[in-house]
Amino acid sequence: MDAVDQIIDLARVNVPLDVPGLFGATVPLEVELGAGKGRFLLEWGAAHPEIGLIGVERARIYLEMAARRAARGGLANVRLLHTTAEDLLFRCLTADSVVAVHVYFPDPWPKTRHLKRRFFRPENVARLAEVLAPGGLLRVKTDHDGYAAMIARVLAAEGRLQPVAAAAAFAAIPASNFEVKYAREGRLVHRFAFRRL
Repeated sequence: MDAVDQIIDLARVNVPLDVPGLFGATVPLEVELGAGKGRFLLEWGAAHPEIGLIGVERARIYLEMAARRAARGGLANVRLLHTTAEDLLFRCLTADSVVAVHVYFPDPWPKTRHLKRRFFRPENVARLAEVLAPGGLLRVKTDHDGYAAMIARVLAAEGRLQPVAAAAAFAAIPASNFEVKYAREGRLVHRFAFRRL
């Protein structure tokens, strides 16, 4: 498989996405919002060949880097998508179609005037709850204390999501690039895990 084959071209596929068409079989679908250079995506995809894994990334340079790594690793179950998390959720996915969503270190947009750009807003969390299949799991990590408090509030307010023990939910999850960096710096990482009712 070549790196180009790892990237979903939205101009050439049906939207909403056809999972069997993308992966050649009906497989449980997992999504990472903000895949970056692909450290988590590739480790998780290699450890779980039975799933289909889509990583969405806005930065084209990182997306292409992750695609090359996925191709070198022969990861036929990993695809990357160059778009926003919102576009993936609202246009590309159907209700009850995803068994797990991973959101690791989303941009905290710390300036007051930029807070409206944060991903974790009520409308986005409501859509996350819609695309998650019943029993599906949402995992979130952030190192930003203020954003962590906001994430906790918004997730707790979504009635279709129920908190689960973070220690168990993250037990087998490989570290992302940011997490490795923050661990070296001694930063506290906040972890949230919620299951779709």
